[in-house]
Amino acid sequence: MQSGRTRRVAWIIASALVAVGVVVLIVGLLTPVAFGWFAYQPLSGAMFAPASSGVFLSRTTIVGWIVVTAGCLGLAFLLGRRSGEAQRRSVVDEDRSAP
Repeated sequence: MQSGRTRRVAWIIASALVAVGVVVLIVGLLTPVAFGWFAYQPLSGAMFAPASSGVFLSRTTIVGWIVVTAGCLGLAFLLGRRSGEAQRRSVVDEDRSAP
């Protein structure tokens, strides 16, 4: 059985992961993605525009998504554990009150 302090620390860590992940995600989305190359054909009128052909994510954005996902998984685990403990307590209380 976990102590109350350990549970509180787990909740704080999972919540902090979500908060930090959201901040990193926002910073990553607001930072423009830069490429170190460009290619062109001088004699043709065609132009390559990466923004219209897909979505490019920076490393910061990807790290933000990973951290948010880890935090959400941690919160989901803690919520499931809390729900299971509450159910177990209610079943035990019913058994004790039954004649």
